[in-house]
Amino acid sequence: MVTCALFICLSVIVNAQDQTTTPSTTDPALPESDTAIATRNALKFADSLTRANFYTEWDTYLNLSQPSAFKFYGGKEGFKQNVITLHFRNEPKTDEKPEKLQMRSMLNDIETWQCVIEKVRDSWDESRGKVKTTSYLIGESTDNGLTWKFVDASQNSLENLIYIMPSVFSKLEIPEGKMIYVDEVAAQEAAKAATKAAQPAPKKKPAKK
Repeated sequence: MVTCALFICLSVIVNAQDQTTTPSTTDPALPESDTAIATRNALKFADSLTRANFYTEWDTYLNLSQPSAFKFYGGKEGFKQNVITLHFRNEPKTDEKPEKLQMRSMLNDIETWQCVIEKVRDSWDESRGKVKTTSYLIGESTDNGLTWKFVDASQNSLENLIYIMPSVFSKLEIPEGKMIYVDEVAAQEAAKAATKAAQPAPKKKPAKK
């Protein structure tokens, strides 16, 4: 009994020593890079912008928009009316959700940062089925990536972007927006696959003797 009790006591002491001397396997979090901070903030502000458009919160939308865009549309009220017109021309259905966002590119020049964020909208067309619309936000931060203002490239042509946002970096690559009718594309691909499967297999050449 004494031996058993002594063994248990020693085990407890050794275990306690192990717990106090074994270093933690969790390293302290490393500081974020400037790019990581700018990216996180840009996506946060862009999400607020897209939700403001989705839920028709126009004051919030204006606060997150590039002031230079107001001048292009003849002032803040003209810009607001253009945004509202475009919103209701393609008004979201009740079962839709705000657009999904993904960072495409990020550039900086000292404390000025600019980015391109991809927006993807999943919607439904009564005659053509599922629709996937891809467009882009152009963002700018003048305080080292902390706060952001945006221009929605889908609201005008890329040719006019230089007038809407004169400060845009020449090296910032902005893709063209696109609209895909998902069901039609799937049907076309299925038809191509069926046609290919129906074609007779090419005859093998007879082996040379």
